[in-house]
Parts: sequence; C-alpha cells; structure tokens
Amino acid sequence: MVICETERLRVCRFSLDDAAFILRLLNEPSFIRHIADKGVRTLDDARAYLRNGPQASVEKHGFGLNRVELKESGEAIGMCGLIRRDAFDDVDVGYALLPEHCRQGYAAEATRAVLDSAVRHHGLQRVIAVVNPDNIDSCCMLEKLGFHFEKMVKLEPNQPEIRQLAIALSPCLRLTPGDAIPYRALMLEAYAQHPDAFTSSVAEREALALSWWQERLSTAPDAKDVVFGAFHSGVLVGAVGLSFDAREKALHKATLFGMVVSAAQRRLGLGQRLVIAALDSARARPGVRLVQLTVTQGNAQAQALYARNGFVEFGVEPYAVAVGQEFVSKVHMWCKL
Repeated sequence: MVICETERLRVCRFSLDDAAFILRLLNEPSFIRHIADKGVRTLDDARAYLRNGPQASVEKHGFGLNRVELKESGEAIGMCGLIRRDAFDDVDVGYALLPEHCRQGYAAEATRAVLDSAVRHHGLQRVIAVVNPDNIDSCCMLEKLGFHFEKMVKLEPNQPEIRQLAIALSPCLRLTPGDAIPYRALMLEAYAQHPDAFTSSVAEREALALSWWQERLSTAPDAKDVVFGAFHSGVLVGAVGLSFDAREKALHKATLFGMVVSAAQRRLGLGQRLVIAALDSARARPGVRLVQLTVTQGNAQAQALYARNGFVEFGVEPYAVAVGQEFVSKVHMWCKL
C-alpha cells in the first residue's frame, strides 16, 4: 500500500517480504551508532521486528514506519514514518537510509512527504523528532525542514539524553492528483450551496471526468494551476486555486480562483491560511507581479479577507454571473506582489 509519493520516491507499508532489507538496514553501523542496536540478527528476527514494530503500530495507531523505495526501480533504500512512543505526548517522525543512498536529499524528501501525510490523513498539528546530539547531518536536515530544538529528553530513564526537535504543521498543503476525489466532492458541494460565488455550475463540473480534476491538481513544475487544500482532523475542508497566465504578454499575472471553506470550519482561520499559501506560491513563480480575483458583490466577509491580505478593489463588473433568472455583479480586486 502506497502511503505517499514524491518526484523520486514512494513511501509504502512494510510487508514480511521486506525482512531481508530490514535485516541489512538495522545492522548497518550507521544505524546502530545513530539510532540503536535492535538486536535483529536473523531473518526471523527481522520478521518479528516488522510484526511487532511497524505493522503493530499501523494496526493500533493507523501509522508507523514505512518502506522508502525509488520510484524508477522499486529498490528499497530506507524507511520513514510516524511513531507513537509511550515516553512522549507527541507523535515523532523517524527515518533511516542505507549508506549508499545518503546525501542525495532522499531523507528530506521522504520526511517532508510523511509530514504532509500526517496532516492529510491523521490531522496532526505538531510532530517531534528525537536525534542523538552527535548526528549532525540529521539535525541539520530537520532544521532545514522547519524543525526547531526544544529540549533534551531520554527515551528510557537509564539512557543518555538526546535532542528533541519539533515542528508545527500547516493545515494548508498543495493538493496533488491523489486528492482529486475529496477535492471534487468539496467543490461540487460549494457549487451547489453557493451558485452565485462561482462561474461554473454544479452540473457542468459534475459531468467532468475524474481525470480533469487530477489534471487541475498536477504538481508539474510548469503546471498552469496550483491548488491548495486546508485540512481539519484529516479531512479536506477548504481549497483555493491559483491560475497562471500562459500568454506572452500576461505572464506577469495570476488569478486566484475556487476559494471555499466548509461552513463548520469557517472560524478556524483557514481562509486566511489559504490566501497566504496562494500568494506565497505566486511570489515563488518567476516573473509573476500580481494576483487578481473576483468576489461576489455584497460578500463583505470574503472581500474583507482579501483586503486584509493586500488586495484592493479596482472595479465592479455588472451582470457578471447568471444565477437562474437573476444576475449578480462581481468586484474585481488585485494584489501587487
């Protein structure tokens, strides 16, 4: 079972067929030095480790350590995942790679994907990592991902102190094709409940194949659209899109679209986080100078949200959208980056 993917890696559930790989990984000198000697010396030991460790954790908590493999070849190169320890209140992230695959960015890539999965699937808001003080490479990698040192802790009373780092996880993530089904459901609900807020109708969007939604969520470097989702308790409850103009004379412009937050989560600040995520994405795109949007005239709450984030009104479009036999006007706003 695939838990998450990156450009180069797949993170999958372990099976007992991974025993030979685990036997080698857990007996690498670097693993024993920086993590622990697990006492795994035979294939039977490795199978017991998998049953009583990663697999038991998945059954109990819904997550655990996972196999990390190269997408291109399927070769196992390490493990990475979430761990619930009795010694800590927080879930921590753990990882280990075979020596020949270190220093290629794989650890950071897998860890970042697992952290995104922690938000998407488990609703986690905070994750820690525990590292031996002499494991400088691991400490530096975690700090680059956004972890910060908190304190020295012990895994067991008779063991030496190790470093505890922590990271606050953002509830807003860039959506991927794997999010197409919940994204489609969220947007169809929004089209049905707020027909005046969107140019597209629920009937038009409902008729589109799932592949259309997957294409909208493409993560290619030159993707025309970038969509961010807001998660609450592991459920997608909000989204916003950013469309980049491909025409030569309009490459400096982007358009914010499809802003929605479910009614039950509208007082959690998720709309603000989504707008910030979209603006940050626009700033990161070379050559983009401004973001524009339209908001239904009379939607004071939405207009105030955009104004707080630097958008200013520059005109009103009358008869912008037909809703049944009525017409609604749209306020045009823009934000200079």
